Amino acid sequence: MELKSNWGKAKTIGVLVVIALIVMLIYGSAGTGVSVRTAKVIKGKISAYTEERGRTSLPHLYHVTMPMEGRVLPILVEQGDMVRKGEIVVRLDNAEWIDATKETADIISAVGKWVEAIGAQVRAGNIRLDFTEWEWKANEKLLKAQTISDREERESRRRYLDSSVKIEESQAMLQMSKSIQSIMDLLPGYVSRNLERTEVRSPVAGTILKRHVWNEKVMTPGEPLLDIGNLSELEITADILTEEAVRIQVGDKVEIFGEAVGDQKLAGVVRMLEPEAFTKISSMGVEEQRVTVKISFAEGALKTLQDTGRSLGLHYRVRVKIITDEKDKALLVPRTALFHGMKGQWQLYKVDGGRAKLMDVEVGLLNDMQAELLSGIVATDEVIIAPESTVIDGVKVAVAM
Repeated sequence: MELKSNWGKAKTIGVLVVIALIVMLIYGSAGTGVSVRTAKVIKGKISAYTEERGRTSLPHLYHVTMPMEGRVLPILVEQGDMVRKGEIVVRLDNAEWIDATKETADIISAVGKWVEAIGAQVRAGNIRLDFTEWEWKANEKLLKAQTISDREERESRRRYLDSSVKIEESQAMLQMSKSIQSIMDLLPGYVSRNLERTEVRSPVAGTILKRHVWNEKVMTPGEPLLDIGNLSELEITADILTEEAVRIQVGDKVEIFGEAVGDQKLAGVVRMLEPEAFTKISSMGVEEQRVTVKISFAEGALKTLQDTGRSLGLHYRVRVKIITDEKDKALLVPRTALFHGMKGQWQLYKVDGGRAKLMDVEVGLLNDMQAELLSGIVATDEVIIAPESTVIDGVKVAVAM
């Protein structure tokens, strides 16, 4: 009994559905028609583009670091200050290096006198060696003539050998002294260079972007002091999905807009696509592969912005629209008029004699607002925008005003 009851209910529901469909068809064919919004097919210009968020960046950011260990004096330049190339931006305590300059001069002088003294010893030793050699040779002859004793001859030979050893020692000392003098001669240059390094100069003309140190402080080599960049070289970095980046070419035109630049749009151009993609997790937690694209401002674009009372700094947020293709005099319909058919083909409804006619169309360039039609439609046609489920092929339609 329960099965029969359920079967009866199902039959009743089915009958009601059929009746509803018949009513809809009758209404669509004999009544006022399904209310729709339409748009005329027009000829015009269309652009295919990729839109994404970006941020301002600099191709060259100069990090001024501690050149050597020492005490940094209070830094006087402020963030935002303009500096010239070679201008002193940081000073280190240089008292020790000034003292070292004077001490080095005294050391060089002392070493020079020491080398002169050793040289004099060598010269005296050579004279002594010549005399003792002459004395020994003479005594050898006298010994053969039995004029002197063997002891006297041996004693003269010993004095000659002692002089020979001493001259070798003096010459070795002279060589060592000259080597030390050569090393000492490098000392003034070393001290002078370190004295110069106590004045840290800007490597480029630009703006102080960040100051890492404020007060006097002892620091080690390599610690950051200042970040300097030339804001006239400002560009934009945008991370683009790889499936969209494949359509982007160096030199593509770019529109730069957003709250940071106000109501106007600035012109730009794609400067570079980095060769390596990276993985990024979206705000929805989806893993994405993206490519970094560098965009240069067109000549005069930043000046145009400044004339409106606005200016961009480093890491400002903007939006970019990268134009990947353009076409003039294309047949255009609103993007919302298109949908995919059962086989994945592009379709739309056009109004034909007061009825909706389903059409297969071939689509060319496409963006969020418009679509280019290559076939299936003509310029005089009228298409239905965002058709609802009640719009089917052949149904009577009424254009909403």
